[in-house]
Amino acid sequence: MTVSRVCARAPVRVDPAGGGTDAPPFVTEHGGFVVNFGVERYAYAAVERLGAGEGVMIYALDLERGVTADSSDQLPDGDPLEFVKAFVRRLVPAGESLVLTTEADVPPGSGLGGSGALGVAVVAALDRAFGQERTANETAALANEIERHDLGYPGGSQDSFGSALGGMNLLEHRHDGSTVPHRLRVPTATRFEIERSSLLIYPGAAHVSGDIHHDIRAAYETEGSATRTAMFQLRESAQRMAKALEGGDIAGYLNELNSSCDSLYRLHSSCDSEAHRELLRGLGDSILGRKTCGAGGGGFLMVHSRPGRRAECIRQAEAGGAMVWPLTIDDRGVVSWDEPPSGPEEIARLRQAVG
Repeated sequence: MTVSRVCARAPVRVDPAGGGTDAPPFVTEHGGFVVNFGVERYAYAAVERLGAGEGVMIYALDLERGVTADSSDQLPDGDPLEFVKAFVRRLVPAGESLVLTTEADVPPGSGLGGSGALGVAVVAALDRAFGQERTANETAALANEIERHDLGYPGGSQDSFGSALGGMNLLEHRHDGSTVPHRLRVPTATRFEIERSSLLIYPGAAHVSGDIHHDIRAAYETEGSATRTAMFQLRESAQRMAKALEGGDIAGYLNELNSSCDSLYRLHSSCDSEAHRELLRGLGDSILGRKTCGAGGGGFLMVHSRPGRRAECIRQAEAGGAMVWPLTIDDRGVVSWDEPPSGPEEIARLRQAVG
């Protein structure tokens, strides 16, 4: 029988400047900087330990997909739920029985670091269930290690650290693979203006970040490629944006927001998106800044509206069929807590859903 249900949540992120410089080979050769905001949309994980011999059950509530095995070391390879299974293999001792459920507020391919947030939430939930304590930095580093090394997924580390830490940060990614977060001391009025004027807009076209990372790496390694120059511009833009934010310089922040979007598109043609360009044409002069989130090629677009024209931006985007969310910064990062356990009927229902 379960004693309690352990839950965790972790925010997704936006990366208004420097995204891409946290990934190899650029980061290992030159080091990177990323401005990263945790935002109030979340990935969730819940863990319930079961009696001996009841096996391991994983179920994604939002995807309605699941998998079972007699033990964590017997989980089958490949889909379904390849991502979450890697965390269970690493963190759940063989022979332990449990049920792990997950869900997320963001669609797959959102560009908001949803997989990074999910990994952080799963680590936090499993740690609490098994009595393991880690700092937010340690949680982020472990989640990123599982994603990059155990799973072999391409990319950097900003997603995991932005999710674990929350807030507004300049993330310094060093040559040795370590990440040093610098909390930005943003004036309250500046933060509120960014939250009031910013919107996250999803025109419905998802992206596959792994494919884009492969494209960028191939272009980066081509002699004379513009990708290298764009990477340096992204890194420098992040450093300038951090100074602008701490100085309360909205105009400087917007200049770097737009510059970072332009540099992102110069990394590789696959980073661009006709769906985003069509959306921006519809918004016209109602915005002062924009930045494709994550690796690009689709997903969410972050825009900063002109004063007094936020509602107009929302109407224009929704008229074109896009989904529009406000941007509110999450300061807490990953958190975990206990809830009453599921009853036998709920556990049986999950087993039936997994099949």
